[in-house]
Amino acid sequence: METSGLDGFSGRRVLVTGASGFIGRRVVPALRAAGAKVTVLSRSRSGSALADAVDSVAGDLGRRGDVDRALAGQDVLVHLAYDVRATAAQNLADFETLLAAAGAAHLARVVHASSIVVYDGWPGADLDESCPMIRPGGSPYRRAKIAMEQRLIASGLPVTILQPTLVYGPGSTLWTDTFAEWLAAGAVVLPEPEGRCNAVYVDDVAQALVRAAAQDGSGQARFIISGVSPVSWSDLLTGYAGILGRGSIRHEAMAALAARVGPAPDPETAIPDAPSKAARLSALARGVLGRERVEGLVHAVKRRMAPQGDHYPDRFLLDLFAARGVCRIDRAREMLGYAPAFGLAEGLAATAPYLAQRYGAA
Repeated sequence: METSGLDGFSGRRVLVTGASGFIGRRVVPALRAAGAKVTVLSRSRSGSALADAVDSVAGDLGRRGDVDRALAGQDVLVHLAYDVRATAAQNLADFETLLAAAGAAHLARVVHASSIVVYDGWPGADLDESCPMIRPGGSPYRRAKIAMEQRLIASGLPVTILQPTLVYGPGSTLWTDTFAEWLAAGAVVLPEPEGRCNAVYVDDVAQALVRAAAQDGSGQARFIISGVSPVSWSDLLTGYAGILGRGSIRHEAMAALAARVGPAPDPETAIPDAPSKAARLSALARGVLGRERVEGLVHAVKRRMAPQGDHYPDRFLLDLFAARGVCRIDRAREMLGYAPAFGLAEGLAATAPYLAQRYGAA
């Protein structure tokens, strides 16, 4: 990852939220490699797998005193945390607490991880940072991410907002683990015609976050972060199958798959903001047993109970599998110096040891 030696970055003090998450676990070592002094905000000192490598402050994003203590003496805030087991309203409330503390801390920069889903045209349209994000409705996650971006821009703070596309790699629940579980149990069904996959390997996202943290000045900017170019879903999934030594891909007509999942919902209809029962149970279990133990138990249960045979996409995945839109990264290249280092072949090779250990690949 080409982030070492960034001008003026060595010794910069950076607080990271969400450091124990999928992306955070790659960002923290990347920041350290670039010369930053990293502190992480964790619900408990023992809860952070990175506690031995960085300074760790135990606290909660929703408690102002904890956040003020974590931000004391920091130069940059890298905000990655989003609790998918909580409601969007709770995430927004925690975000407001963090934003107020950041405003009082006189930071050189706030770096915020948003998402490509904020754009009205996602996933079917070609996108760049000039595209609109004003359509009402959608998932609570989308609505929360839009609200966070709006609040950051209105704050007047020096802000860099990154909007990653589909982030895959070791630990990606959505774009690596789920597909690997399906392939280990049978076949994944894709639509014909097949769309484009705007995938980005996790270490390229980490690179972009480090570059954003190293920015100087009082400006505000948004950047779409994706891979060099879109790949085919078939190539991504076939790559996983090759690592696993099992699983296959097959295609069915788009019309038949669409009939299977039913009509598409109105994109302007707001999905209710309520965590699922599974999410509530997961949050409770993590509090009692710890994150890593719960993840291991869930993975073991999923493998044991995974249905064998064909795995069909739901409406959400079908729309993604069929979409032809391209997410442009020209602005990130020009203004951040972002240069994705992982094409699909490199990303799959870097993911292979993880999949082999997790799924017993040959």
